[in-house]
Amino acid sequence: MKNKSHLVFWELVLILASVLVFRGLWLLLDKVEWMNHRAGLWASLAVGVIVCILALVTVNRDSSE
Repeated sequence: MKNKSHLVFWELVLILASVLVFRGLWLLLDKVEWMNHRAGLWASLAVGVIVCILALVTVNRDSSE
């Protein structure tokens, strides 16, 4: 049981760390002037959607094998 609680602890640490990384990246992108324009926002959205689709397809393909 100790191993599982240890794993849950590190999963919580990972979630909290990812929040900090997301916040830092968000603030850094706010400093880039191009990202504050409509074209930058659309480009960011398009790249994010493509990466999400690629990740979901890869996860689904690997989990079904």
